[in-house]
Amino acid sequence: MFISTKTRLFLTGGLALLWLFWLMFASRLSHRAYLQADAPDTGAMMTIAALVGLLVAWRLAQKGWRWKSLLLAFSGVFLFIALTLWNAPEAWVRATASERVQSEVMFSIGHPGPPVTRSQHCEAGLRFYDAWLKRPVELCTRDDIVPPGARTVQLEKRVTARGAVFTHYRFISVAGHPQGWWPVSPPTQAR
Repeated sequence: MFISTKTRLFLTGGLALLWLFWLMFASRLSHRAYLQADAPDTGAMMTIAALVGLLVAWRLAQKGWRWKSLLLAFSGVFLFIALTLWNAPEAWVRATASERVQSEVMFSIGHPGPPVTRSQHCEAGLRFYDAWLKRPVELCTRDDIVPPGARTVQLEKRVTARGAVFTHYRFISVAGHPQGWWPVSPPTQAR
């Protein structure tokens, strides 16, 4: 089948834009979805990338490509697949998290909070250990909503077998009275 150069260029550009959109969308997921500590997802993604890279290099070696070209092909395919799949576990957790769970945990407030960009951080970080995820978590918050002397926070999250998405939190005052619910905002919106 004959495809014109203009059509091929348009399709390649469209796929490249779709890939860049996925990379930008997926990079924001790491601020919202949290994986369990013992989930072997990163290693699995790197293994898949290495296997696909080796498969492509092997097929090109059968066509008589030189070693330098094979190494470049393997590296390019490995990086492409690794970048594409790097945040796939977070995307899966976000898409499949449906069961709502509430828990109360002890917390601390840290300054500055989690990073928003390379040079900016949230005003404050709500730090706690999540027993279900088996790891520490830090969410963006503000100093003005934390009641004086509070040490407990009630969390609401949607969970899956691999991770969780935190949706709301509220502080419990020293007297044991819960405050209002606050949505878990992504770091770019917490001011």
